[in-house]
Amino acid sequence: MISKEFAKKRLMFIQKEDYNYLTYNLIILLNELDCIAENKSFNDFKKISYLVDFIGSTRELKDFSQNELGSIYSKTHLKKKLISHLLIVLKNKNYIGISINKTHLTFNIWLKKDNIPESFFNRELFKTEIENIKKIKKEVRGLKRTTVKTMVDILYTSKNVLTWEI
Repeated sequence: MISKEFAKKRLMFIQKEDYNYLTYNLIILLNELDCIAENKSFNDFKKISYLVDFIGSTRELKDFSQNELGSIYSKTHLKKKLISHLLIVLKNKNYIGISINKTHLTFNIWLKKDNIPESFFNRELFKTEIENIKKIKKEVRGLKRTTVKTMVDILYTSKNVLTWEI
């Protein structure tokens, strides 16, 4: 287990802006939400940029101050570009599928779980992330289908964080 923890720490080298960190959080999120086929896809990949800081955190959602939430919200706009690049790489490696959501004019994504080694889904190694995803699911009902605006309203605007058009 020590070597797996070491590997996880190496993955998080430049946490929150690192492609490896974003990759494993994205894969774990898709897996935990059962987004494993096009008909079970995660609507609008941009939502991930608003969630990634909470997925990898050791703190409860309710413990973030208004200033911290504001900072996280501001930085998510930079992460959107990183995640869009990451999606291209993951699609080319056949780890995820991508389809166009014509209703919301964005991309839906799903995990091609058969192409990822089963050992990756070590529930003990990613225990914190899995628990945080469960908590986020309780906070944002219908997380994989809801719109970005609704999710932002729940996670940020309702906590008095100034948001702007998404």
